[in-house]
Amino acid sequence: MTVITRAVPAALLAVTLALSACGQTPQTAATAGTPAVSAADAQVNAALDAFAQDLARHLQSPELRATILQQTDARFDGDRETLYAALARAPLGGGTVESLLASGPGETLHPLGTVTGSVRNLQVAVRGPAWDAATHVPLVAVAPQGGDEFAPVVAYDAQGGRHVLDGRTAPSEAVVVVGVNERVDAQGHVMIPIDVHAGAAPPSPVPSGTVPSSPGLSAQACDSWERLSSLYVRDDHEPWVRGDPEIYVQLGSNSRDGLYVGSLPDVNDENRWYTPNRDLIRWSSTTLGSWMMYLWYERDGGSSVTLTFGADVRGVNGSVSYTVADGDDQMGHAALAFGDRLSTFALDTGDVRWWRSGCK
Repeated sequence: MTVITRAVPAALLAVTLALSACGQTPQTAATAGTPAVSAADAQVNAALDAFAQDLARHLQSPELRATILQQTDARFDGDRETLYAALARAPLGGGTVESLLASGPGETLHPLGTVTGSVRNLQVAVRGPAWDAATHVPLVAVAPQGGDEFAPVVAYDAQGGRHVLDGRTAPSEAVVVVGVNERVDAQGHVMIPIDVHAGAAPPSPVPSGTVPSSPGLSAQACDSWERLSSLYVRDDHEPWVRGDPEIYVQLGSNSRDGLYVGSLPDVNDENRWYTPNRDLIRWSSTTLGSWMMYLWYERDGGSSVTLTFGADVRGVNGSVSYTVADGDDQMGHAALAFGDRLSTFALDTGDVRWWRSGCK
């Protein structure tokens, strides 16, 4: 069993005291059948809730709505979202967004700096259909950390009213969502799409959705490439409140772990075919094993854990270990034999169906 210990940062302790003074107590208990929320996540969620209320009260400002729309439409990380650190500095009415949020109308519900400073990579996002910021004053929802990702979503209106939205059904009108960005690193930099090979030199990078030109390999060398031709995602395990999914695939063999890890940032919709046509790894039975296994997951991040899966492929027993995060959502795994590498066929985990082949 993997035991994960997280320390509560000083900033979170500070926001706990601030919220407690206002009569709010972060909740950590989980109902039966739902994942538990850690103490650290509960503190972050309390801060997000406080920030959502204050932001909602200020969205009566057309200028603020227009600024949020402009910032999120820039899609700095590929999705409709912006880091609060960038939004806060945006000019607005002779000041900045942050100076507006720290002032009227009325007094802020919580010390703004205490709340926003306690959430690393705090973001403001727009979810749902297109937003007419000139006329529509949206609800501000919270994308909480930990627990059941598809739980009902708490949101606030500009008058301070509390609403509960369906966590599984996308809203019929635009909603502003505050949460933690999943596409930047600890320093707030956008993570570069991953395409990492082990063993022999990798092929040239191939833009998603295009067919690569001839790699200039001999027929024998080409035979050993494993190609991901197309994929179809039935369930990406990402609720609407978190935006587009972060789909990842890893490969390992019965004799070697960590052959390949790659992200597919353009795979954003369920029930649609995508054609990355990506050469993943060059393998041979003597160096990388007699069978290989795909692992698919939707990345949410967290502490590193190791997953190990066993298989018997054509009478050869073995296992493959993968390093992922404890918050990642597993989308299944499937194996294929070295002897089938030149054949073209589909594999299916239930959540993902994909066509693979050896390059020709």
